[in-house]
Amino acid sequence: MFAAAALVSGCGKDDSAPAVTHGLATAVAGHVTPAGDELGTEGPEASGGKLLFAIAADAKAMTAVIAARLIERGLIRWDTRLAEALPELRRDMLPAYRNATLEDLLAHRAGVAPFTTEGELRRFVSLLPAQPEARLSTDTGRRLFFAHWLLGQPPAADAGFLYSNAGYALAAVMLERASGKDYRALFEQEVARPLGIAGAWRQPGAADATGAGSLALWRDAITPASLFATTPSTYAGWLRWHLRALQGDSTPLPAGYVHRLRDLAPGGYALGWTGAMRNGRPVLRHARGTERVMAGAQADAVIDAAGQSANFALARITQAGDAGESGSRASALLDRLLASRDSETPAAAAAGSTVPFLAQWRCRLAGCSLVMRLRRSGLLRALLR
Repeated sequence: MFAAAALVSGCGKDDSAPAVTHGLATAVAGHVTPAGDELGTEGPEASGGKLLFAIAADAKAMTAVIAARLIERGLIRWDTRLAEALPELRRDMLPAYRNATLEDLLAHRAGVAPFTTEGELRRFVSLLPAQPEARLSTDTGRRLFFAHWLLGQPPAADAGFLYSNAGYALAAVMLERASGKDYRALFEQEVARPLGIAGAWRQPGAADATGAGSLALWRDAITPASLFATTPSTYAGWLRWHLRALQGDSTPLPAGYVHRLRDLAPGGYALGWTGAMRNGRPVLRHARGTERVMAGAQADAVIDAAGQSANFALARITQAGDAGESGSRASALLDRLLASRDSETPAAAAAGSTVPFLAQWRCRLAGCSLVMRLRRSGLLRALLR
């Protein structure tokens, strides 16, 4: 039995304590198996699995699913090169980028700048033309403009791994060009409908008086999936598809995507996931808050590579909080929940305890309810500090 519901329950007796400190409005933790899921929620907006969370960096895996589905239909290849996909940019493209492939971009191995901080974004926006241009009126146009500019900049890395939002923006441009559809339409067609990923799109930023665009406008263009928000229960369903696929079941996840996740070695990165080891078992994990400076809401997840279970944490902040903290705190919460789950050992069971682990936690925290969605957890507040 998983610790999330107990750790994120309202079992505390401190009625006077604030719901969540340091600007964190709501946090959700969950445990997922192929058969079901268990959620725990904390915060003044807590509403079980119904509250929408922007999953931000974790949506990189969804962008990779779009790519894999287009590849299955022959619209693009894993080894399609930037210069091949965007021939009109070839003349101004530095030679270092011309042979970078779609898979290189999705693996953060194309050497492009990270664009994971507000500082990088501000420097780019400061270079934009003062007068409005027709091509900057849509996200697709802004992404293509950004790609043209970015591919004329010196590489940020000569070789090897460098986490990059900009690389995924370039991948989105390639997918839009190959399909003739904008990113949001691709997301709905290739991810939302086939996988049942219901949610909503946040409103993008608005153009400022110069016509060049606000930081929010360009952030949304460079990280298009960050506009999508879904519920914890739907996010659990997304992870469940992975569990079933990793166990060999037929799922809507494209085969090329699943194959690359199965082959991901510890320490490697592919398609939005990092390979790691946990308790001697291979797992897949998201970026652990790498994009925290660029995101006011964040998710983190760990999937057992054999498809047995997954665990996740979601966090969002109030306007008074620090938008840079939610990603790192989601990861910290997940780490601590996993550590708590590890305390349920076979040795403890052999000692004669017949009470399930979750029930033991409820007994220790007097006044516990069977309802997982409770709001007064001093323990979760401690985890989030």
